[in-house]
Parts: sequence; structure tokens; C-alpha cells
Amino acid sequence: MRLEVYRDSREGMELVGAFASTDFGIRFFYDVRYVQRGEEKGEFGISESMPLDFGYYEPQEYAPFFQGLLPEGVVLANLAERYQVLRNDFLAFFEKLGCESIGALTFVAEGSRLTDFKPSYAPLENSVVEQLREDAERAVTEMTDELRLSLSGAQSKVAWYLPEEVDARDAALSDWKLPLGTAPSSHIVKVARRGREELAYNEFVCMEIARRCGFATPDVALIPEIPGAIAVKRYDRVPLGEGGLLRLHQEDFCQARGLPLYLKYADAHPEVSYVQVIAKLVDAVSERPAQERLEMARRLLFHYLIGNSDNHLKNYAFLYSEDWKHRALAPLYDLTCIPLTGYSTKMAFALGAHRELSDITADDLARTAEDIRVSRKAAKEEARLLAERFEAIDPTSFVEFDTQAMAKRVMENAASRLAVLKSFAG
Repeated sequence: MRLEVYRDSREGMELVGAFASTDFGIRFFYDVRYVQRGEEKGEFGISESMPLDFGYYEPQEYAPFFQGLLPEGVVLANLAERYQVLRNDFLAFFEKLGCESIGALTFVAEGSRLTDFKPSYAPLENSVVEQLREDAERAVTEMTDELRLSLSGAQSKVAWYLPEEVDARDAALSDWKLPLGTAPSSHIVKVARRGREELAYNEFVCMEIARRCGFATPDVALIPEIPGAIAVKRYDRVPLGEGGLLRLHQEDFCQARGLPLYLKYADAHPEVSYVQVIAKLVDAVSERPAQERLEMARRLLFHYLIGNSDNHLKNYAFLYSEDWKHRALAPLYDLTCIPLTGYSTKMAFALGAHRELSDITADDLARTAEDIRVSRKAAKEEARLLAERFEAIDPTSFVEFDTQAMAKRVMENAASRLAVLKSFAG
């Protein structure tokens, strides 16, 4: 078998490398010319865990990165059944779904060419909207297959396109388009299943609170015609003019660290300080490690404050520059007040000595600052500013649809954690 991997650029698609069958199994090889050019220009490889190399990568080395590009949960199970493949056979999925993924990569299977997938955009038909309203998971599975999408994560999500001049908050359904072939999308559209529509309001509110607290976040908008749908503008896409988009590369912390999916939570290794792992990874990847460790400390405090206990390693990412020579923390994403959902309130990994939200103390926050190697003085100041900005938010200022009531619930739920945060700040 042979599966080629391309990256997007202003000059068009560029061959990065390929998976190829050998006598010793399927290996990944960077294209020789790609490595030569990359080393001459000072570019990074596709992952911190897979630097440019003239040799090859074995499955255990490349699996964490590539498997991390696939959807999870029900959508993956549905696709596996449809294609009659094992859920962990990620190469088989890329043969079917490789046109539009998270980041800048596109996959082309043996027997196909890039020109077979000409980029274009199709109108969003009413039938698609009705399917999303009726059965989000089934509709997302259908669209993932038809549009050849590979969007990582456990939520039901699809990729749509909206012209740059149209604000998603004001967009009509007729403004949205479906990306065909290798056409880039502009937004990730998440759709909650029937009966859980309030999850969309929850995420919208938490993202807006993060923005008001001074964090970099992608623009988010509710889609009122589809209950439980939220559109998140892609930060890994750059407008090129005349409606074009350039894909930027990114990788989450699991991919960068070379960790399999199940290690995104600390359950398998509770003895390991994930905060220390994060600190070491930021030191290895960032050009401004001290500043970005401080930013990670701010983010951990914020996740705790709003009750986003699902803050696993795949919910943090590095964004690559257009020329692939620089990497920095990607904006905050996937924020939810978990106590309002009925799901587990145990943090993905411990802050200090505790994971359960209600057990975390000011001493745990101090230990978190120590683990991420930020001075206690700096961490206390960030906690003070965060508490101040959070308290300044008026829930009645949320005017989008039914978000005002949700904003009030989120802020009321955070009250006890806000008290701990203020205690830590002193």
C-alpha cells in the first residue's frame, strides 16, 4: 500500500511524505526533497515527535500523531462499521477521509491523485439541515464520509465554509457552503445530539467568558436554525483573498509528545505530574518558553474556575506559522462548564494533589504554579487579574438567544471555585 501526505502552501499542495508497505510492515517516510528543502529553510517536520529525517518512522512512532487526526467515539464507530475496518486502522480511514483535516495535511491513497479531488464549494441543502436536527451523530457520519473530513475529537462536528466578509453571527443558512474535494473549510460546526442542545449554549458562554477574561479564543456563533449547533471559526485557516483560504498546521499536546490517545487523561498514570509534562513540552517547542508556561498557568487556572474538567492533553495545541519555522500556543478551545452537563467533574489530570473540582484548594493551585515552573508571585497576580475580570462580567450582557440564563448558571456554579482562586491570589 501507499498513502501520500501533502501539506498546503500558497504555491499549492506539496508532497511531505508517504506511508509505504515494506517487508517489516508499514513505515512512514518523509519525501527526500521535502527533507532537503526543509532543512535548508529551517522548517519543522509535521510533529515535534516526528522531526525531519531521511530515514523512516515505525508504527509505534507515527501512530500517535496520525491517529490523533481522526474523530473519536460514536462517529468513528459508525465510520468503522460503514467501511468494515477496525477502529484503530487509521490508515484505512485516511484513504477515505483525507481531504480536509485538522491542520494543514491532506491524504491521497494509492490509485488516486490530488487532481481527483478538485476544490469547490456546494450550497448547504435543506435536507442536510433537517438531518442535523433529527439525528446529529448520523448526519455527521454521513457528511464526514461524503466530504472526506477528518476532524479529531469526540464531539459530533463537521466542517463548513463561510465567505470572509460574512460574520457567522449574522449568517443565514444560505450563506454557508460545504467544502468539496480539497477545498478548505472556514468553520468547525459542532452539533449536540437531541436533548442536549444546551451544551452549545454552555460552550458559547464559556468561550465568551474566556475572551472577556483576556484569553485568545476563536470566534464562536450559535446557529439558531439548528438547535444545539455552534460554529467555531478555524484559527488554522488564513484568508488569501478572493475567497481562498490557506491551511496552517497544528498539533495537540498528545501528538507533540508522541502519546497515544488513551493517555490524554492521567487515569493510566496517576503518579505522573501532567502539569510537569506540559512544562517540559512547552520548553521543548516554544520560542518563548517562560511566557508560554505562564500562559499555560493562566489557562489551568481558568479551566478550574469555569469547571472545565475535561481539560485533557488534546485540548491544548501548538499552531505552526505559515512558513513552518515557528510554533506557538494555539488559542483556547473546547471550553465547557462540566458540572452543568452531568459528566465527570474530575479534572483530566491533577492540579496539585487533587483532580476532583470540589477538592482542589489554594495550596493545590500553588503547587500547580510550582509544577509548571512559574513563580508563586506571578501566578498569584494572574489569579487576581482573572478573578477581577471574571467578577466584572454581567450575565445580562449575554444577548444571543438563550445564553443569558446559561451565563448566569455558569457564573453561579463557579462561585465556590472563585473563592478558592481569590484565596490563592491573597
